[in-house]
Amino acid sequence: MEHNRQRSIVPGIILIGLGVLFLLNNYHIDIGDWFMLGVGIAFIVAYFRKKKTGFLIAGLILSYLGSIIFLNNTRIIDEHLFGSLVLTALGLAFLTVYFVKKKTGFVFPGLILPAVGIYNFIIELKSVNASEAWPLIFMTLSAAFLLIFIFEFKTYGFRPLIPSLILFFIGALAFLTIRGIIDEQMWRYSLRMIRSLWPVLLILAGIAVIFKNIIPKGHDGQDDH
Repeated sequence: MEHNRQRSIVPGIILIGLGVLFLLNNYHIDIGDWFMLGVGIAFIVAYFRKKKTGFLIAGLILSYLGSIIFLNNTRIIDEHLFGSLVLTALGLAFLTVYFVKKKTGFVFPGLILPAVGIYNFIIELKSVNASEAWPLIFMTLSAAFLLIFIFEFKTYGFRPLIPSLILFFIGALAFLTIRGIIDEQMWRYSLRMIRSLWPVLLILAGIAVIFKNIIPKGHDGQDDH
């Protein structure tokens, strides 16, 4: 009975919140961001009553986005950083669901989206030369996959470490090229070599398939009769 009484309070809280928001609107106070924030909080309250992951996801996304829009409208943050903060907020929403609900799949958007957001944030800084800093996208994504590897090693093993190392290697090469340590002519020569020799990969793959099928497999411990 106590549970039913608590559930009946939720619609009342939502109605009070909506009433306050519309009252602010009547006094010409912008409620766009507040409305989104209020709806997000309502979804979070509904999650604690229903325990449905969908309510938590919607609540966190709307709450975080509402907060970012509020900060943008009040000029607390630079409008050029708005897109970066939105990506970061979305990532934090998924990351919160990952930690709260222990759903491993949410760790990917939860870390990759903030990585892109952090890159955009750095690029938008006036003190940063975007034409020289663009390889940072590879570094931030590499860091995201490295964290995925650390957090979910039991689930995915070493698989997230592979794209992390590849992205880091590409980013490092790009930085070395921008700094003039690696000659651009080497890249043109490498691309010509790849275009000429890529069929070798098909040949190697074919050889691997043949050897896989002709080499006898080990017995399963039972004698054939």
